[in-house]
Amino acid sequence: MTPLLDLFFPPLCKHCGEVTAFPYLCEECWQASQLLNPEGRCFHCFEEINEPTGLCDRCRHKPLLPFPRAALFAREAPICRLMNREESAEPMAGFALYQWLRLHWKEADLIAPIPPHKRKVARIFADLAQIRCPNLFRRIPWPLYPPRWEVKEQMIEEDATLLLFDEGCTFKELQMACAAIAQTFPKKVYVLSLTL
Repeated sequence: MTPLLDLFFPPLCKHCGEVTAFPYLCEECWQASQLLNPEGRCFHCFEEINEPTGLCDRCRHKPLLPFPRAALFAREAPICRLMNREESAEPMAGFALYQWLRLHWKEADLIAPIPPHKRKVARIFADLAQIRCPNLFRRIPWPLYPPRWEVKEQMIEEDATLLLFDEGCTFKELQMACAAIAQTFPKKVYVLSLTL
């Protein structure tokens, strides 16, 4: 039955449209969807660098974000077209766990999903890592000022290490999350983004 179905409905790559024997993407698109290598990247913005210092020129003078950041995939990677599919949450959480282990960051006490309304992958990632993942932020709308996020401070213990799990924030939202977290004075904060 499958060869007949493939004749009338050939399995096509979700990115380039080529016929493929692989699930979702063709071999070439899978190859173009490799995890970003943490080696040779800026400690703060995760952009590629040739500096032995671990910081790019911009972050050496004034980091865009106050906390170290890493990402799984380049924004243009073919796999990014699959991220919003219902069945992609578990594989993305697995990729995130693998990348997190490669970063050799200090183990987090708490995972905070950002933006607050997106947390499916973060929750699966937290289950895999066996770390709590509460909804830590609330959005404060204000008609006269730009919107901001506020942290539910009672959820953060003293000297906690936090992992902000970015499932698709704009840069402005990342800045709002970092500003809100900085006011709670955690011991250490890291940002892990699905895409860079």
